[in-house]
Amino acid sequence: MQYLILVAGGTGTRMHRSVAKQFLPLGGRPVIFHTLARFREALPQLHVVLVLHESLHATWESLVSESPEMAVDAVVTGGEERFHSVRNGLAALPEGPGWVAIHDAVRPFVEPATIQRCYAAAERVGAAIPVVPVKDTIRRVDDARNAPLDRATLRAVQTPQVFDLAALRRAYAADYEARFTDDASVWEAQGKSVELVEGDLHNIKITTPEDLLSAEAFLDLRSEGSPGA
Repeated sequence: MQYLILVAGGTGTRMHRSVAKQFLPLGGRPVIFHTLARFREALPQLHVVLVLHESLHATWESLVSESPEMAVDAVVTGGEERFHSVRNGLAALPEGPGWVAIHDAVRPFVEPATIQRCYAAAERVGAAIPVVPVKDTIRRVDDARNAPLDRATLRAVQTPQVFDLAALRRAYAADYEARFTDDASVWEAQGKSVELVEGDLHNIKITTPEDLLSAEAFLDLRSEGSPGA
């Protein structure tokens, strides 16, 4: 069985908007609808759990009442940190074997092929995450000095991150630590490894007003060049 935990636990304060970023309009539809559509194109039978801040449940219900095709299998309340939100999402999944992806709801342009690659790789080795090359020059900074890093050895990590469900449940039974910046870090804390798969440069995360402008421009270009995209 294939599962998705769609993480949308934030309230979007960095967007400086009264509407949470996952519900902001993008091409006439909420951002989160674009994200869901990508996953359903990739895996039509996917079981989806949505993690939302408690203040946003009513907004979601209102959106789904107008677009019932966007309903998900379960909606749960997020936690204090992303770690706790994912743990809550895991608790809402049925018992038994399977493969679960965790994806940021505000990454609406992930390619269906990227989603399929991540699930396929995880099913082979247990865990897979999408990565892309780092384009910028990066420097390491500490109190004494700063120095450039070799960007040829660096990769930027994206979502969806896909794992064996039973093993991820065990990993998330651990106590929260500040070093748990994503699901792969929780997984690796148990001594496990992850497979890196080719990510998608279009798979941007919308967190600021500037990101939303870029997303609108990209959506316009995509619509002009690829009907039905």
